[in-house]
Amino acid sequence: MIVSQKLVLLGASGSLLFTLGLESSVEAHMVLYGHSHERYSLSVSPQGQGNANRPIIIPPDEKRKSVWLFSDNATFAATGTDTNGQISLFDFTTLAGGPIPHTHTREDEFVYVLEGEMSYQLRDTVFTATPGTFISKPKNVLHAFNNQEGTPARHLEFVIPSGVENFFTTLGQPGAPTTPPPLQTPNSADLGRVSNIFNQFGIKTPDSLIIAPDQYNLTKEGTPEVKIYRPGEVKGDVSATIALSYNSRKVEIPVNFADGERIKTVSIPLTDIGENQKVTLTLTNPSKETSVGLLQNKAVLTTGEDNTYTLTNGYTSDDFPTLYPDPQRQAFWLGGDNYSFVATGAQTKGLLSLFDVFVPPQSETESLISSPVDQAFYVLDGNVTFQLENRLFTATPNTFVYLPEGNSYALTNSGVESAQTLLFSTSSGLENFIAETGIPGDRSSPPQISESCPSMWGFLGIFGWSTAFLWRSKKI
Repeated sequence: MIVSQKLVLLGASGSLLFTLGLESSVEAHMVLYGHSHERYSLSVSPQGQGNANRPIIIPPDEKRKSVWLFSDNATFAATGTDTNGQISLFDFTTLAGGPIPHTHTREDEFVYVLEGEMSYQLRDTVFTATPGTFISKPKNVLHAFNNQEGTPARHLEFVIPSGVENFFTTLGQPGAPTTPPPLQTPNSADLGRVSNIFNQFGIKTPDSLIIAPDQYNLTKEGTPEVKIYRPGEVKGDVSATIALSYNSRKVEIPVNFADGERIKTVSIPLTDIGENQKVTLTLTNPSKETSVGLLQNKAVLTTGEDNTYTLTNGYTSDDFPTLYPDPQRQAFWLGGDNYSFVATGAQTKGLLSLFDVFVPPQSETESLISSPVDQAFYVLDGNVTFQLENRLFTATPNTFVYLPEGNSYALTNSGVESAQTLLFSTSSGLENFIAETGIPGDRSSPPQISESCPSMWGFLGIFGWSTAFLWRSKKI
């Protein structure tokens, strides 16, 4: 769900947060139903206290851990202790701005954009991702992301293996997605501390320069100034150039950082521009091995009346090539539901398979499916009813369900509205099982099943998944 645009004003553009996060335990309780529909309850394991062999259910309650870092809120949908260390899942809300350029050495990251638009840098490539797109951020690849718009965006982060949640709690500040903390302007020591925490968790922050985002949208008086950050490594002296463009003029201003220097404030002399004019500032030409953040190196300076000026982010999402969901994605009907292939093992180095599952209204699958591999669901829209052995429960949006291999389940929707959930697994062979046992077709064209055979969907599901399970177990 898109968060109110008021959050942008509260969180400020690209704010940097440096408060330590706090650990907290979470208790959850969910009511399930048996075949007799007699009401009884099942205690759901607190987040982070999963069982390696039993299903894990984490409902979307207010006690789910959530931290702010940079301009992002990371809600912990699932951590490594919920998934046997295989994967961590975070539901991100991102205000205007984003993190500094960095490289993970321990984990691969994968992104699925849900709402709004997010711009990404991968090495020297930049693009804007729209809802429904999937992005791979492999380990040892320099990357950054940024919300260039005023409307908050939402995206899921899949991290393999798990463990980065410890980094988030160390660097971040506890808080809900709807309540961003006040803007904090970092000093040089703060930037150094952040870089050290990154390195502590195997996340490298190479020497880079960015235009400081905390100075945006503030009206100031006097000679215009712009602040440049050097948030990563700071060994040796480096230089760059601020290129100005206004009134058909081009002016270059040198920027020089001494060894160890992290913040530089540069005066922008504009004696001939007048009031209510715009000047484009671009940080460019870094020296030595230094780079500039390709999503954070452009600003617009607007002069006002009475010797005032304002700096704003110089980019919009339209400034970069746009990435849309693949219209040719494979899709299969299985067990009455439609499985659209978002990412396969071939696209993720065998680390992740991800499917967008459409569950039609009034769908019923009487027979259980035996899970051939460890898999998990994250409900996006509508209510999805899960049957786990002889228990039923309805999962509302943002519910996480983890099913270790061998557990039996069924997935239905007894409501009048369709539902949508993501299915994912760290076993790259899951797409083969779906493709071999399902019927090709997207959600707009369900296959015709004879009304005289209402159990055909259940039969297909049982046969396909059971066959896959036995094959994987080398029993056939």
